[in-house]
Amino acid sequence: MNLKAKIPSIYHAISAEVLDIEIPAETIATCDACNHCRSPQSPRVNTKCCDYHPNLPNFLIGYILTDEDESYELGRQHIRDQIKAQAGVTPYGTIPPVPYYHRRKKEQNDFLSSGSHELRESLLCPYYDQGRCTVYKYRNSTCVTFYCSSIGGVAGKSFWNKVKTYLELAETTLSQYAMQQLGWPPAQIKTYTVGTMDFNVEDKKGNINKENYGKLWGGWAGREEEFYIKCYDIVSKVDAHTFKQITGLKHEILEAAISDTQKNFIKNMLPEKLILHPNVNSEKAEEGYTRLSLGEETAKIPLLILPLIRSFNGKRTTLEVYQLGFDVLYNMEVVVDELRKKGMLINV
Repeated sequence: MNLKAKIPSIYHAISAEVLDIEIPAETIATCDACNHCRSPQSPRVNTKCCDYHPNLPNFLIGYILTDEDESYELGRQHIRDQIKAQAGVTPYGTIPPVPYYHRRKKEQNDFLSSGSHELRESLLCPYYDQGRCTVYKYRNSTCVTFYCSSIGGVAGKSFWNKVKTYLELAETTLSQYAMQQLGWPPAQIKTYTVGTMDFNVEDKKGNINKENYGKLWGGWAGREEEFYIKCYDIVSKVDAHTFKQITGLKHEILEAAISDTQKNFIKNMLPEKLILHPNVNSEKAEEGYTRLSLGEETAKIPLLILPLIRSFNGKRTTLEVYQLGFDVLYNMEVVVDELRKKGMLINV
């Protein structure tokens, strides 16, 4: 498959060359059958990886609003509801409302340490509905490029990080370009990726300061939906030459970086089956860990996952072993990458 299949269609014409590159299918991280939901004990069982509020650039919102695909009607309604509420609604696009931002910030430490169902669900994406994304076709850079575990391991993650940075550049630059083309005063256009705290429109409880909201939107206040649609109309007419011109040197560097990391991604693809090298020895390390050794190479791993590592026996597929890991809430990606590099896990 090529990269284009993963990217919103609005970018296809302006980035045809880079989006035509071939990439492996990500068969471990599958959204429809989320591996994080395999165990009922998983804190992600009701959220998948969608405990995140995406920033949607103005032109993608216009794309959502003008698309007549009936399967995305719920997503369009979510957008219209947010515009009506004015929470996190800016000329640059939609961003996390202030209460969500502070909830994320306040709960960050607990979120990372306990990862409870309640914490995950309190940060659920507003466009998530019963296991599916209601704006899937129009996802932003983070959602498009996030894979909890890549078929290319760390090399795959590196590739997707470059694609993410490239799409972030496109989102930021094209949203600003649309504003400029619509006559927005240049001195008022923020030339960086905006976030929740860049605007003084909401308080911590989510109450909207109508005066500040009006100042933010100027003559477009009350016509936000029309504004977003016009942004989409402008960006949909941008050609490859104009896109290169307005994104400059960063565009050139990132396209080259995507090409380079794609080669490493393919080179490091996980094989259908792996086997633990027969000469690997294990010995107890500090409490809770075991040390694997092969010649001069060593690797320290949690003792609890040693049976998982031994499950790479040449009979089970790599995917099956990864799924065993997800069953006990363990993502095998980093440890498998390390053991492959040290020759402890080898291709069958």
